[in-house]
Amino acid sequence: MNLSKSQYTKYRSCPKRLWLYRNKKEVLTPPSPALQKIFDRGHQIGELAWKRFPSGVLVKDGYQNPQEAIKRTQELMAQGVPAIYEAAFDYNGILVFVDILEKTPTGWNLVEVKSSGREIDPIYVDDISIQRYVLTHCGVTPEHCYLMHINSDYFMETDEPDLQQLFLLTPMDSELSSDEDIEENLEDIKKLLVGPEPTVELDKSGCADCECHDYCWKDIPQDSVFALLRGNRARKFMAQGIVRVADLPPNSFDNEKYNRWVEVLRTGKTYIDHAAVAAWLNKLEYPLYYLDFETTQPVVPLWKYSRPYQQIPFQFSLHVQHEPNGKFEHYEYLSTGKEDPRYGCVDALLKYIGNSGTILAHNAAFEKTRMKEMAHDLPMPGSDAKRLLDMTERFMDTGDPFKQDFLHPKMHCSWSIKKVLPALVPNMTYEGMAVANGGDAMDAFDVLYSEKLPPAELEQLRKDLLKYCEQDTWAMVKLVDALRDSVQ
Repeated sequence: MNLSKSQYTKYRSCPKRLWLYRNKKEVLTPPSPALQKIFDRGHQIGELAWKRFPSGVLVKDGYQNPQEAIKRTQELMAQGVPAIYEAAFDYNGILVFVDILEKTPTGWNLVEVKSSGREIDPIYVDDISIQRYVLTHCGVTPEHCYLMHINSDYFMETDEPDLQQLFLLTPMDSELSSDEDIEENLEDIKKLLVGPEPTVELDKSGCADCECHDYCWKDIPQDSVFALLRGNRARKFMAQGIVRVADLPPNSFDNEKYNRWVEVLRTGKTYIDHAAVAAWLNKLEYPLYYLDFETTQPVVPLWKYSRPYQQIPFQFSLHVQHEPNGKFEHYEYLSTGKEDPRYGCVDALLKYIGNSGTILAHNAAFEKTRMKEMAHDLPMPGSDAKRLLDMTERFMDTGDPFKQDFLHPKMHCSWSIKKVLPALVPNMTYEGMAVANGGDAMDAFDVLYSEKLPPAELEQLRKDLLKYCEQDTWAMVKLVDALRDSVQ
């Protein structure tokens, strides 16, 4: 049986995923730009991890020529090099590449590198288990197996990352599967691959980034029970033949919000709790500041006083209305160059946001957290830090009314601004914009930061970023207008 470790882990995550990969590959979708970015990031982290094991030797082009890679691995082991990167092994047609094979005085350690943070995904256990299984049957029993991953608690206080602190080495020996369990899985895989297409239980979160998602979910409508429920609860109704939220019986739940959504989708009529919406609007205090951050999230910190995976604001848009029915002023900030963008962001926030009035954001916890982080992490005058922290006490969330007090059929059980806006303001759209979502904005910043394009194209990209972020805050303005109209 020809099998790679990635195929083994596909099976462990979902048997149908492996079956489709091997028997019906044409239905798989290529990685999205966001997922491809994760793959690229994994390769970059893998290469950075090599520096923790200096004087190692890379086995090149193993995927293109596995047999040559296996031969080269044996040669390097015989030479006793300190470490081998991408060491290749094959046992009974099961091919694995070990990220780092570290020489010890008495043998070898196996190190699997992942770009994830402190949380250990169960699939990593399967990944390392199959590697140890193959190596052991090749006569190279690892003394220890480690998961090398990012220390998300590392706070970089120097200009360059300290790799000893950036990476964690977590012992995995006691977590790994036994040979008996692996061999049972391998037998099941053999039977699976020659059998008919399997059926599996759908899982909204588990299926999200799978290359089989579009195929497996092709018959599931946008307003399915998965839009309202998760996991077993949604599958329970699906097993009863209830696919859409609109097909659920009235008062199916103890949760009143769920029952409201069922009624909205059954009748096609918007639900509005006029008193609750009016009460939310009455809390607004002028001037109103509609704020939206765009952030980058480098795995390896780029700037002093930051953490791995920390959301670093590089841009914001701000619409300001000083009095009811008053005109709007628009302010914006977008980082230039390679300097830490947070300093310019703080200066602009302090300049444009006064000491009174409500600050509005959609999913305001995100903006509040970014402000708190900047106030606590960056060296700045105490008075400036206090002003930032004071701002976090003045936020209101434009998403709150849409969680249970204003439910529109076209929101599809979501209060995301990308679902609420087309339902309430259908003439305002993100379609066709060069930068159309937060992922696009992150990618655009990466291009600006690395200066990967000619100057004229970089300038156009800056304009596209500014246009997108401005639309986000103007969208909030229009949503508040729609809320006001609903209670008049």
